[in-house]
Amino acid sequence: MTLHLNMTEFGPEAVNEHGDNWALDKTNGFSPLNTFVLSVAACSSGVYRDILVNSKIEHEIHDVTIDFDRAEEAPRPVTAIEITFHVTVPEEDRGRAERATKMIHKYCPVVQSIDPNIVVTETVVFQ
Repeated sequence: MTLHLNMTEFGPEAVNEHGDNWALDKTNGFSPLNTFVLSVAACSSGVYRDILVNSKIEHEIHDVTIDFDRAEEAPRPVTAIEITFHVTVPEEDRGRAERATKMIHKYCPVVQSIDPNIVVTETVVFQ
């Protein structure tokens, strides 16, 4: 697979095959660091949804919040990513929905591709 970046006067843009390029500059879009963190969360969210569907757990994912920590010393790499799923699940399936988060890392290629020193955790908040 080949991806492309356009270098514009405002910084790099990821070329999107649908024509709407994505600015990868913190002034005009998401910074590359934020894009990285969002990629981890997006992959984890999609995998979590698929696990819930395949487990036949009725659910609605309302929101996903992402917090991340960085090292104090330069270049300040990401050290931890906390992904919180805000979901509605029938009460009798909540235990299964929580346990399903333990399977995310096994099936998420983005999580499997990052530095193992970055701690990625997933939490479910029921609504």
